[in-house]
Amino acid sequence: MVQTIRLAIAMAVLFGMTGIIASNIGSVAFAQDTETANKQLEEAMKALDSGDNAAAEGDLQEANQSLPEGQAQTEVGEAMTALQAGNVTGAMTDIQTAQALLQ
Repeated sequence: MVQTIRLAIAMAVLFGMTGIIASNIGSVAFAQDTETANKQLEEAMKALDSGDNAAAEGDLQEANQSLPEGQAQTEVGEAMTALQAGNVTGAMTDIQTAQALLQ
């Protein structure tokens, strides 16, 4: 009986720790993805400022791939659409919105 209780406690601790570790790993991965996306968005803004729309589009594609699904990814997609339509101002606005959502 005592060993059964000890085994149950050990299993509860083991599974509880596994959940904590897994949730922390997920948080770190999300933070790294967000940091990568932010860097790519900054590069896209610099490219747009210098008139290099092709480089900006590449940076936006990389940012889009590193973001999880959500509003920031939607804004990056809208920035790419605006840029493809020749609307640089709209693309910059969408990039700034995506950056604000990632803060």
